[in-house]
Amino acid sequence: MGKEEIFNYLKNAKIQDKMLERICFYFAKDFTASQTAVELKISRQTINNYYKIIRNLLLEKQEEIIQFMKKNNLCQNSFSIKYVKSGNNISYFIECNEKVFILEKSTLFLPKIEDFITQSLNTKLLKNSKANSAKVIFNIKDERYLITNLYKSHNFMQEFIDKRLKKFRGLNKENFSLHLKESQFRYNYSQEFLYKTITEILNLNTKTRAF
Repeated sequence: MGKEEIFNYLKNAKIQDKMLERICFYFAKDFTASQTAVELKISRQTINNYYKIIRNLLLEKQEEIIQFMKKNNLCQNSFSIKYVKSGNNISYFIECNEKVFILEKSTLFLPKIEDFITQSLNTKLLKNSKANSAKVIFNIKDERYLITNLYKSHNFMQEFIDKRLKKFRGLNKENFSLHLKESQFRYNYSQEFLYKTITEILNLNTKTRAF
């Protein structure tokens, strides 16, 4: 469902803005659909529908994280790459100035990053029992990546994702990518910021609640 379709759906929906605002509030608090349904006395299916809408709109805000990375010049082109695992799913992410960014094939501001991960990083990092992180330098002129150090560090992102997966009792493979992107946003920003962002996207005139 595209952005225009979403807003047309909301325009014709029977739900009032105040109720939609409360759904946004519980979404920002990371309540499950079942928990929110109990709090608001609305069917879980209805809450799921609105959660899906909110998630789709929220993913468009990922561009802000990309701009943050560009603005910070990827920590002067020297950054850490770590990975998160869930079953057979493995995803790499950049850690820079306490922000994280999940790497994808469409990560245009990091040319050839997918090739670097496949050809160099996978073998050296995943098979290293004493390291879970790589310090990487990016040479802009040659568009080359150099691993300067493999090391062990605390992976707060992995803990964050594991905690959310337990809450939602796991996810199927199809939804795992969306879960990662949402978790990335939640990890990088506060609940207050998340709530403010959602209500602004939905054009809800409301003040930020106290969390």
